[in-house]
Amino acid sequence: MTILTLNLHTYQESKSAGTDERDLTSDMAKQRIESYGPIFDRIAAGIDALDPDIICFQEVAEWPDRAADDPESVAFGGTDSNMVRQILSRLGDLRYHYTMDWSHYGWQVWMEGSAILSKYPIAYSDSRFISSPGTGRHESWRSRNVPTATIDVPVIGDVAVYSVHAGWWDDPKEPAQAQFQRLFDWVGELDESTPTTILCGDFNAPAGGPAYRFVTTGTGFSDQYLIANPDGMYDATIGGDADGWEANRTDQRIDYILMNDEAPLSVSSARRVFTKADFGRVSDHVGIYAEFRTNRTP
Repeated sequence: MTILTLNLHTYQESKSAGTDERDLTSDMAKQRIESYGPIFDRIAAGIDALDPDIICFQEVAEWPDRAADDPESVAFGGTDSNMVRQILSRLGDLRYHYTMDWSHYGWQVWMEGSAILSKYPIAYSDSRFISSPGTGRHESWRSRNVPTATIDVPVIGDVAVYSVHAGWWDDPKEPAQAQFQRLFDWVGELDESTPTTILCGDFNAPAGGPAYRFVTTGTGFSDQYLIANPDGMYDATIGGDADGWEANRTDQRIDYILMNDEAPLSVSSARRVFTKADFGRVSDHVGIYAEFRTNRTP
């Protein structure tokens, strides 16, 4: 079984010069989407070459339907501006089932969420806000909504997957510790009968720091990239100038694939992809691609 996780960065790799995102018009947004063609082509080419069974995307953007009386009633993924739909349209015969949901207005204008794609049919899907109810559902950029899917993978069986985009550990208004606790509580509710659970995505948790220790200590989940690369604790997935990390000024590893320790699988390899040397950059994040083997005796 193979998994890819990648933060798509909400159409921010091709900004409109001299224009604040809040001032974008529908025509300008359309131009932005069209300018992303080469990036979408590169992502699709990487997916075609890697052939992942499961893909988790974060910061999936879609231009909201401003003509709607209630934009929040519009189903996420309903228009061709959706980044997942743009990528899927370029994959030719390579077909994926998918589920997605949105968290908030990224850069105050784009509907922004997360997605799970699977080669195999999705038996169950849902989503839940792991941010505080007081933060609101979509009103604040601090709102965090996580989609989940249960996938019946041949030979391996049911795999529960969560595409995670968490907030910041030390945010006084919306601390990530509470988000992670809600996430793990939810995992415990849903996945008691599912042998394998995988949490993928952008945890905004620098490797080795308090947020990283929280999600990998005493939770029953382990960092699969680190298992495959014992010297790779600080292999960066974002640069020091990435959005939200500018003040830090150093490269960080904040994107992870975590798997429950009792899963009947072992990671056999993991590497960073969509780097300058591996398919080319497509975001302020690089992706993580991992291969797993079953521990079951044939």
